[in-house]
Amino acid sequence: MKKQNIFAIALCFCFMILTFSQEKKEITANEKYKQFGLVWGLMKYHHSEVSKGNYNWDQIFVENADKLEDVDTQEKLNEFLINFVLSIKASKIKIANDTDNLFEKNVDYDWIEQYSANDKLYNYLKQLKENTIIGDYYVVKQINRKLTAPKDSGEFKSFDYKIKSHRLLELFSYWNVIQYHYVNKYLIDTNWVSQLDYFVDGFINSNSNLEYEVQKTKLIASIKDCHAYHLSKLVSDSLIFKYKPPFRVKLVNDTLVVTGIFNNKLGEKDDLKLGDLIIEVQDQNIKSVLNKKVGSMLSFSNDSYLKRAAGWIFYNNEDSIKVKIKRKDSIIDKYIHLYKDFEVKDPSWLKSFYVEKKWHLIDNKIGYINLKEITKNELKEAFEEFSNTDGIVIDLRNAPKYISEADIPKYTYPEKRKFIKVLFPIPDRPSLAKFDTPLISYILDPFESGSKNLKYYNKRIVLLVNGSTQSRMEFIGMAIQASPNCLTIGESTAGSVMNIATFTMPDGTQTNFTSLGAFYPDGTEVQKKGLKIDFPIKENTSNFIHDQYIIEAIKQIRFKN
Repeated sequence: MKKQNIFAIALCFCFMILTFSQEKKEITANEKYKQFGLVWGLMKYHHSEVSKGNYNWDQIFVENADKLEDVDTQEKLNEFLINFVLSIKASKIKIANDTDNLFEKNVDYDWIEQYSANDKLYNYLKQLKENTIIGDYYVVKQINRKLTAPKDSGEFKSFDYKIKSHRLLELFSYWNVIQYHYVNKYLIDTNWVSQLDYFVDGFINSNSNLEYEVQKTKLIASIKDCHAYHLSKLVSDSLIFKYKPPFRVKLVNDTLVVTGIFNNKLGEKDDLKLGDLIIEVQDQNIKSVLNKKVGSMLSFSNDSYLKRAAGWIFYNNEDSIKVKIKRKDSIIDKYIHLYKDFEVKDPSWLKSFYVEKKWHLIDNKIGYINLKEITKNELKEAFEEFSNTDGIVIDLRNAPKYISEADIPKYTYPEKRKFIKVLFPIPDRPSLAKFDTPLISYILDPFESGSKNLKYYNKRIVLLVNGSTQSRMEFIGMAIQASPNCLTIGESTAGSVMNIATFTMPDGTQTNFTSLGAFYPDGTEVQKKGLKIDFPIKENTSNFIHDQYIIEAIKQIRFKN
C-alpha cells in the first residue's frame, strides 16, 4: 500500500475519533443555551416562514430553552437542534451570495462552522444564511426612503425575570437584532459573538431583579453607541443615584475640578472649596474609576462622551465617599458626605468665560455665532453684518433649536456639494449594507447642501465642537465642515450621527441604537470616532476657565490673515 494512502487512512481515522470525542463531550449550560440562541436568531431573521411572523417565535424560544435542561453532550445538542429546525415548516430558499459593492464588515456566521461534521445541520444553516426570501414581520422596510429598521413582535406578555428561559429570551432578542440589523456592529470593541459567553452566564445567574436589570443595562451599554442609553429606575435608585454629591465637577484631563457647590453649608461641612482638584476617588485614579463605575453602565461611543458623565463617579449607594484633593501645594485625603436629597441654598460657581449674545464681533474683524438660540433670520443678519470680517467662529457646543444642516451652507458654499456618505442596511440581506441615498434624493438629496453662490463667505470659518456635540448636531457639523475654508477646533464629538432605531425587548424595555452609518465623502468613519478635528483643544486645570476654544479660533483666523 502506498505511503500516501496509509497517511490518508490514518488522517481520516484520527478525524473520526476527534469528531466522536467532541460529540460525546459534556457541554456546559452556558454553551448549550448559546448555541440554541444563535440558531434561533438565524431562523428569526433568515427563515422565510419565521420572518413573516407565522410563528410565536418568543414562545417557541421559551418552550425549547426549557427542554434543554436534560441536554448534556454536544451529540445530544446537535440532535436537539436538528429536531428544532425541522419542526418548523421548510423555508423557501433563494440563494444570493454576490457581495460586489456591498459593505461586509458586519458579516459574522463563522459560528456555523462548529457543525461542519454534522452534514444535515451544517447544510441547513449554511443554506439559510444565504437566503433572501425574508418577510417583514421583524423588520420595517421603508422602501420609499430606503431605510430598514428592526421592529419587535410586542412584549412577551407573560414575561417573568424569575424564569431563566425568559431572561435568556431577553438576552437573545437583543443580541440577535444587533447581530443582523445594527449597521455599526463592526465598530463594537469586542467581537459580538464572543461576548455571548459573558452575557449568557450573567443572565442565567441573575437571581434577583436588581441583578437581572444590571445585566440588561450592561448588555445595552456594550454596543458603545451614545443613542443606546438605558438605565432602569431600579438600577438608578439602588446602585448609581441613591446618594448624590452637593457639588458639581468638570473633568479636565485626568482631574476633577470642583466647579460648583449647590449648598454652601454642606460644602463647609466637608471643607470643600471651588477650584479643588480631586485626583483620586476610592484610592483609584479618575480614569480608572470612571471606566469601571460608569463605563460599564453607560453606552458611550468614545471617551469624549464618557467624560460628560464624570459627575456620576460621586453618586453612590453609601452616604460618603473617599477622595484625594489637591489644593495649592497640599494633598488632602478625606471622606465627603453624600445625600439622598438636599436643598439648593446659596450656591456658588467657579467663574468661567461665557458668551451670551447670539452673534457679535469678538475681536476686531472676527465674528462669532452661537447656534444654540439663533434663528434663520438672525443667521442671515449675522452673515450680512460679518460680510467684511476676516473670519467667523461658529459655536456648535450647544444643540441648535432652530438651525438645520441646510442653513449655514447657504452662505458658506460656492456651489452645491455632498457633505456626508451614508451606509444603509439591506432589508433582504441581513448583516450586509451598502452606501446609498434615499429615494427622495431624486427631488432633494438630504446628503447635499448649498447652491451656486458667487457671493459666498470665502474667509476663514472656524467650527467649535466638543463631547456635547452629538447626533443631529454632528450632522449639522459635517455640513458646516464642507465649507471650503472651514477649520474645526475642539475635542472629539459624541460619535453617534444618524437616525435612531427603537427596539422593544420582551420585558417591555425600549432601547435605541444608531440605524445608519455615517462617513465623510472620502470614506472616513464618523460613527464612534466623531467629527474630524483640525486643532484639538488641550485644557488644563489652570486655563479651562478661559474659553480655550475661542482663544484658539481667534489665533487661527489671525494666523491665516
